[in-house]
This record gives sequence, structure tokens and C-alpha cells, in this order.
Amino acid sequence: MCRGVKFTDPSGVERKIVFPNLLSALPIRHVDGKIKWLRWGNSLEEKEGGFFIGGWARKSSLEQGKWDKLKPETVSIMGHEFMERDKSRKSHWIDIPEDHAIQGIIATHHHERRIYVVTTEPPEEYAWIDDRWPLIAPINH
Repeated sequence: MCRGVKFTDPSGVERKIVFPNLLSALPIRHVDGKIKWLRWGNSLEEKEGGFFIGGWARKSSLEQGKWDKLKPETVSIMGHEFMERDKSRKSHWIDIPEDHAIQGIIATHHHERRIYVVTTEPPEEYAWIDDRWPLIAPINH
């Protein structure tokens, strides 16, 4: 389901971002090509606020319009690895192919914006880990 992302910034510093840390933010590629950071989802501690609880948006629920009230905007979440936990809660770091990114959406409620990871079904070789998987797509240049 993508519980974490590793991102190396332009200076070479690697950052490991893990959900549900209340201060978790994910790096997105802005339309100008620069990296911007947005707060990741809505933790269980924040039941108020208008955002869905969690850090993920099922592709099917987006297609069904369940997110329309939050005006979803598709973005690329930058990173070189993402983390999944299997049923025994063991972490597995999976490489993101070069020139690809995790697809995310920016959800907006009033003037606040949050990022959610778009999930879909896992590739067959990883189905044993989880039934949800981040949608990996080519980076829009």
C-alpha cells in the first residue's frame, strides 16, 4: 500500500518518509520541474478537517468520483524506492524504475492541500505482500 518513500534530494541527501508520522510530507514534481513538499494524507489522530483518513486513494474510487469533492489533481511523487509491509508487518523496499514515479493526487479542502498515493492491484509477483499497490507511472516531463 506504500507505507514509505525514499527520496534523494539534489544535494545527495537521502530522506526516508514513512506514514503515518503526523509531519510526513512527500516530494512531488511541480509543473515547473522543481520539487515541492506536501503533507501526506490524514492520520487517525486528525478525524476532523474534511480529508479522508489515511494516505491512499484507490484508483477505482477516483474513477467512481468519490474524491471529486476534494478536487483531485494528479501529480508525480518522486522517489527511488517505496516501502510495503507484508501480512507479518515485515518491511520490503521496492525499487521505482528510472524515469518513473508513484502517481499521487493532491486533495484540496478549503485552502489546505494534502497528497495521497494512488493505489491499484499489485503485480502478480508481489501479490503475496498486499492487495493494494502504488500506481507507478512514467514521469511527465
